[in-house]
Amino acid sequence: MFFIISSVSSFSQQITLLDKSNNKPIKEAYIFSTSNPGGVISNKDGEFSLANFKKDEYVSVQHIHYEVFRFKPNELDGSVLYLIEKKNSLPTVYYNHPLRYNSDEDDEAGQIEKINREIVQIENPPTSADMLQNTGSILVQKSQAGGGSPIMRGFEANKLLLVVDGVRMNNAIYRSGHLQNSITIDNAVLQETEIIFGPSSALYGSDALGGVIHFKTINPEITLKDSLYFDGSSYLRYNTNNRSMAAHFDFSTGKNKWALLSSITANQFGDVIMGKNQVFDRDEGFGLHPDVVVQNLAGQDTMVTNLQPQIQANSGYSQVDILEKFVYQSNDHLKYTVNLQYSNSSTINRYDKLTEYSDDTLKFAEWYYGPQQRIFGQFKADFSKNPNNPNNKFYHQGVFSVAYQKIDEDRISRLYDSPFREHQNEDVNVFSLNLDFNRILPGNRILFYGMEAQHNYVKSTAFAEHIGGGSDANIQTRYPDLSNYLTSGIYLEYKQKFNNGLSLSTGIRYSFIYANSQFKDTSFLKLPFNQVNLITSAPSGNIGLVYRPDSSTILKSQLTTAFRAPNIDDYGKVFEKKGVTVVPNDQLKPEYAIGGELSAERSFANNFIQLGAVGYTTYLHNAMVQRDFNLNGQDSIFYNGEMTKIQAIVNTDNAIIYGTSANLKINFSKALNFEYTYTFTKGTDLSANTPLEHIPPQFGKIAFTYKNEKLNTSLFSFYNFRKNEADYTPGGDNIDLTPREEGTPPWWTLNYRISYTFYDRIMLQFAVDNILDVQYRQFSSGISAPGRNFMIGLKADF
Repeated sequence: MFFIISSVSSFSQQITLLDKSNNKPIKEAYIFSTSNPGGVISNKDGEFSLANFKKDEYVSVQHIHYEVFRFKPNELDGSVLYLIEKKNSLPTVYYNHPLRYNSDEDDEAGQIEKINREIVQIENPPTSADMLQNTGSILVQKSQAGGGSPIMRGFEANKLLLVVDGVRMNNAIYRSGHLQNSITIDNAVLQETEIIFGPSSALYGSDALGGVIHFKTINPEITLKDSLYFDGSSYLRYNTNNRSMAAHFDFSTGKNKWALLSSITANQFGDVIMGKNQVFDRDEGFGLHPDVVVQNLAGQDTMVTNLQPQIQANSGYSQVDILEKFVYQSNDHLKYTVNLQYSNSSTINRYDKLTEYSDDTLKFAEWYYGPQQRIFGQFKADFSKNPNNPNNKFYHQGVFSVAYQKIDEDRISRLYDSPFREHQNEDVNVFSLNLDFNRILPGNRILFYGMEAQHNYVKSTAFAEHIGGGSDANIQTRYPDLSNYLTSGIYLEYKQKFNNGLSLSTGIRYSFIYANSQFKDTSFLKLPFNQVNLITSAPSGNIGLVYRPDSSTILKSQLTTAFRAPNIDDYGKVFEKKGVTVVPNDQLKPEYAIGGELSAERSFANNFIQLGAVGYTTYLHNAMVQRDFNLNGQDSIFYNGEMTKIQAIVNTDNAIIYGTSANLKINFSKALNFEYTYTFTKGTDLSANTPLEHIPPQFGKIAFTYKNEKLNTSLFSFYNFRKNEADYTPGGDNIDLTPREEGTPPWWTLNYRISYTFYDRIMLQFAVDNILDVQYRQFSSGISAPGRNFMIGLKADF
């Protein structure tokens, strides 16, 4: 699809926007007028052109952090405009953007949090999973060091939707347990990460039950100059705990029509050393790694003593991330972007599997993921209405995107003393189409609409490799041999602001899902069917209100509906874990959710104290859970050399999740502040009257921060309350990996970081994590968190 838009200039002048307090350029300001509501956006140097604006009408300049400024081009004195930073001012008009690509959290009825590039650069987290954990609003589970599965409002894995640059990352084999794919996103190239809490199916479709995490990578900037510019940045980082090294380099160039960005990040992580001080539990052997398996030259496995059991052996890995972006802007109303991303790791050991015992011997000699490779390619066209074409009533701005993703997910394992190394290989190819529009209407109203389609082609193979050179053998695949999975939908969203401080937002989406999976080889697992066909569709919607009685208070309420269709992992997976074999279920149905939330934010004493709280609940119907199951009339099966209980993903009648989160910020001065976050979640399977899985203990973050133009320093603490055994799903959430299998002990850590900027371009960073060297393990995790760690980093811009 191509959009051809002509442009005729009626007035031409280049303007620069500067911050009045520090003379720094202001990028991403929205400049518009009555005759040109599509407007333009200021570039990285704060520049924009007045071409296509009438010289005798008022032009408005709007930015989320600055007061609205209005002027007439023919009355300008010079080419520089100074904007004043906002002081609790109320928004006046809508920004012009396709809804799913940008949002102002103050305008949204639901809870939204944003992590901008500046925060990431200062915190310098090892992975994007750690970046999410640092917010204090998301808890991250880890089965191994090379992982990180975010939990939001009691939902995890395929019940959360991950998005990169407007394209769904969730594919047909995103699993229901713990999902480690967030680490394939390089946080060094993120411009912003938008976190939308709660059901969001009206905007994003299936899977967004617990929320959406939208990763947005940086874009090279197009200038208004004919000469080339050159920008770049680099950093080096070293952590003492796992002796990890990280290096990053990015470079951008461009001029008035085009721009190019290249980036590469390399990470080398060693084995994680757990903390030595068991302050919060009394299980002296908990978390220690006393034994490891080594293989001698004759191919025999031997279990030997780990002389340093605090070192979690075989937990290290490496990863390389590459980004290439090219932008071409043919005129003020049409811009093309080619976006290429590549992420690849070494093999990553499944640490919790390598510490699993069978009687007195380690169960596995080998258990690792093959290189975690992600290839992403996107072509995108941003287009806007030409003010010289008044007959266009269809849209003011839109985005057309086609994308391709290739994901390799391989599992390799070998039982202790077994001559066979088992390979389960999954190849996933994903093709995506997105089309998003907005239409600005009179009376401070805006309409968003669009469509999305994504097709997954999944091929699953498996074989047993004889490590002694003998013949290979066939084994059971993890998923159906061949699968096609299509998810699609159309949506409509309407927003309006009223003069009394009230804003309304409402939307609806209709989604359609089709799946076909074929089981060609059923010799290992006798199934009463050889294929699964799924055709389902569902509407979902939302309605929300935002009320601002004054500039210091925001009241919000929202009601949402959502759904999630079974994917291939839900209905077609075969795997064994700790005496339980999960089998396919061709009768699985979609799960539906109704959610509601109320929130309030208030600032006191001229913004000295800022206080906010959110209460939320989600009611699930046909919730998908893992339960005992009968296959061919049997409740157990001989699998992987042992008799195991049969379970499957099934629909339970009803379930409910509810909770609250709160935040407090005290601004002692412009430079010094205190922040506190708290989250509580409770979930119950109403049909079985048992707790739901993935419900974390109460958790949060406390921080004192001081910052000025050059110095940024913070003393902060992460904390988790206890989660008792009675609050766990029976046998779920890796309760066997907790001390004495009694639940998650409480814990807290003390941490410190400092960074100082020299010459506005060189930043020196230092941090001490887990200062007290506390031994603890995140909820449901299979590996202990790092003990005391010193980090030193050096960042330079040029």
